[in-house]
Amino acid sequence: MTNAFASFGAKTSRRFLLAWTAALFCAISLPLAGIGGEVERQFQNFRADLLEKPATGEIAIVEIDAKSIQALDRWPWPRDYYADLIDKLSANEATVIAFDIDFSSHSTIEQDDLFASALERSAATIILPTFKQEGISANGKFVESLPLDLFRDHVFLASVNVHPDKNGQLNDYSYGTVTESTVRPSLASMLSETAGHIDQKFPIDQSIDPQTIPRHSFVDILQSDKSLAGIKGKKILVGATAIELGDRYPISRHGMLPGVVIQAMAAETLLQGTNMSNLGYLPSLIFAAMGLLIWFLRNRDGEKPAAPFAVAIGLFLFAAILMVEYTGQLTFTNVPALFFLAVFLILEKFLKTNFALNRSRFSNSESGLPNEQAMLQFLTGRRGGTIVVARLSDFRELLVVTSKEMRGNLFRNLADRLKYLAVNERIFHLDTDLVGWVIKTDYAHDIGAHFDTAVALCHSPVLAGETKIKLNAFFGVSEESIDQAKVAAEQAMLSNKRWALHDNDIADAIGQKQNLLVELDQAIEKNQIWAVYQPKWNLRADRLDGAEALVRWEHPERGLISPEIFIPMLEKAGRIDRLTLHVLRSALADLARWESQQSGLSCSVNISAQLLGDSEFIDKAIAMVRRAELAKNQVVFEVTETAALADLELTILALKRIRAAGISISIDDYGTGQSTMSYLQRLPIDEIKIDQSFVKTMIGDDVNKVMVKSTIELAKALKLKVVAEGIEDQSCMDMLRQFGCDIGQGWHISKPVSSEAFQAAWFPSEATDKTASS
Repeated sequence: MTNAFASFGAKTSRRFLLAWTAALFCAISLPLAGIGGEVERQFQNFRADLLEKPATGEIAIVEIDAKSIQALDRWPWPRDYYADLIDKLSANEATVIAFDIDFSSHSTIEQDDLFASALERSAATIILPTFKQEGISANGKFVESLPLDLFRDHVFLASVNVHPDKNGQLNDYSYGTVTESTVRPSLASMLSETAGHIDQKFPIDQSIDPQTIPRHSFVDILQSDKSLAGIKGKKILVGATAIELGDRYPISRHGMLPGVVIQAMAAETLLQGTNMSNLGYLPSLIFAAMGLLIWFLRNRDGEKPAAPFAVAIGLFLFAAILMVEYTGQLTFTNVPALFFLAVFLILEKFLKTNFALNRSRFSNSESGLPNEQAMLQFLTGRRGGTIVVARLSDFRELLVVTSKEMRGNLFRNLADRLKYLAVNERIFHLDTDLVGWVIKTDYAHDIGAHFDTAVALCHSPVLAGETKIKLNAFFGVSEESIDQAKVAAEQAMLSNKRWALHDNDIADAIGQKQNLLVELDQAIEKNQIWAVYQPKWNLRADRLDGAEALVRWEHPERGLISPEIFIPMLEKAGRIDRLTLHVLRSALADLARWESQQSGLSCSVNISAQLLGDSEFIDKAIAMVRRAELAKNQVVFEVTETAALADLELTILALKRIRAAGISISIDDYGTGQSTMSYLQRLPIDEIKIDQSFVKTMIGDDVNKVMVKSTIELAKALKLKVVAEGIEDQSCMDMLRQFGCDIGQGWHISKPVSSEAFQAAWFPSEATDKTASS
């Protein structure tokens, strides 16, 4: 009995230490590999929700809002407006006036002098912005964009550069910038009068509610003849909040915010002292790891489970980070520690189960024969060999009329017959209806004779208890792996062949790119490549708006080949132009036919990035559209966001040519790139198409919901049509309608269908109205 307990304790120790070590390694690897940042950000947002607090009120924003732009006569404004603003704010005893507005270029001499005079006579401290940007010279050095010389004599200068992360979010802020040898403090540092290491960043405190930062409309201050409330003793930050001015960035908790509000939140972070030192992940990870280790040393008999103690450590770490962040002194990262605890629990449970089943893991529970694991181990100890897998057809019908004991007896009797065909007479029970073995050397050069014998042995009835059962089997052969032999057996059964050799050429047929390239031209001529259409639904008018043309390839031997395989292949080979023209030709013909059923429909065709630089393709496409004699803007060319921004100047020239021909331009997959809406303003486009990754998940993901809603609002401000793809249920469609989205597309409306199916579904012979509920 003592030995049994000692053995149990030794196994428990090995299991714990193995799980503990592996979990610790995984947890340390997590931050080193740059993984887990988004999870940590979500935890930070959750803590910010719990610890939400108001702004100090020391900083107020004078916003260039939509009201101000509409009230004042033109944009950009003359500089006497800003001069008058300085005079008003200074007269009302503002202590600091900081601008997040570019003053690096000349206006008229008179306007520049008026602004310079206001700067000189202001009783308030004035801060003007600088921008670090890449120079235009060939050396690629950075330069600093400064206010005009005549503005600098009576002001302080501060950097307003911001640094979005890899997800395009602006969650961190810097203490300043260095351009060549010039050190420039950031605007937030100047406003808060807080020093920091110039090369360091600090996280913006997103528990500060941006709605509590005092705001004043630019035009209200300019037109007021009375003393202004809320200005005296305040630090004023002047910047744009109007959507149409485009200076907006996403932050993780609050979604899309104007740049000036983010500048104010960064300054508030420094004012409130919540630019906390981050101890990183090591303190919490060490605490979790040592806590578990101490628990183990005090509980080596294994009587108490580890899970409750691990959960307790996780809860303690969560409470601890809430407490230290509430004090505003420091913070730390919990994700690697929590990951360590989770991985430990999973591994500990797995190893516990694995150790318990160790003795039986090499045998099939039903027949007692060696299983697939045993066969893998057997193959590992051998050099080469021909593997056979036999699939018993119609075997699942036997499950109804046989018991587990009968089936076990059946397989043992079958193994006794087949063992003379196998090396070492070992037959392996791989799965419910699969057995396998390695062919004896005697049959290695006469596979046909081997399977003649195997078929005869299977056809003779096999005893299952007292019942005789006749089996039918199909065999697969491979020189490399059991899985390949399984696939070969499946191929044999599907083709009704007695046996099949695993064929790498067939298995890798899709990968034979050169053959597909050669066959492309023939496929187009033989109508093996055709267009399918996914309807686009007008969410405002609740009617069909048009369709997107997609491409399909039905290969006579390989079946349906995914566009995700052959389109990148054609792009890489520089042969995507003919396929695109083929799809465009089909789409134009179908659109002309639909026109007689419902006028004004549109059809979108996807244009590859490389074709924007192909002048010959653009000429052919434009000529093809003109010959179709369709109304202006009925044809839409879709270009992905990343493609459009890859070579911006080339893209602009190409899109202008296309648009001048009466073809609408849509930016596809919007949101997956790194652009901002203001950047896309330079492109001659008519619509943006929000990527389905945001639309599909917005019901349950608040961040994506904010992204979709703000994108629609921004697009509307720029007078662009908005298409949302990826609608898979009614609740998603209803939310898009509520947000003011124009067009919807997705499987909830319809899957992509052939031209004939599209015609039958959307233009039925009866004069009935089609509804989106289909």
